[in-house]
Amino acid sequence: MRVISAAEVEGALDWDSLVERLRQAFRRGAEVPVRHHHDLGASGGPEGTLLLMPAWQAGRHIGVKIVTVFPDNAERALPAVMGAYLLLDGNSGAPRALIDGPMLTLKRTAAASALASSYLSQPDCERLLMVGTGALAPHLIMAHASVRPICNVLVWGRSPEKAA
Repeated sequence: MRVISAAEVEGALDWDSLVERLRQAFRRGAEVPVRHHHDLGASGGPEGTLLLMPAWQAGRHIGVKIVTVFPDNAERALPAVMGAYLLLDGNSGAPRALIDGPMLTLKRTAAASALASSYLSQPDCERLLMVGTGALAPHLIMAHASVRPICNVLVWGRSPEKAA
């Protein structure tokens, strides 16, 4: 089984290719059941949540995004949200890859947003308003710039220093 790091995920595909592959995947369709939500603190452990998000394309791929949310992790100098994506063979169930969850989520979320924009925004749109300055913001800007000729980005956020 291959282990794919955040750096490998980040460098795997340029935004144009990623948006197009996502477009193709949405067209093919997939089975996506309701995600599982488990309260870990209820059984006496630290306050936390386990999220399981399965999806599959019959005969192709099976995947499960596994996310944990531990609000008190800041006290341990750890992120509150962590996760990984387990990719399995769709015919045999054999594990194929364990992929860094946070970077995969950033890339997929930004690409899905840009894909939607490719249908909903004006083709000659040159301005983008970025609401928020969190970790997703730079990915959203780059992804949207791959589907529209963006040359002016306006940023609104609570932290001016993060917007720089």
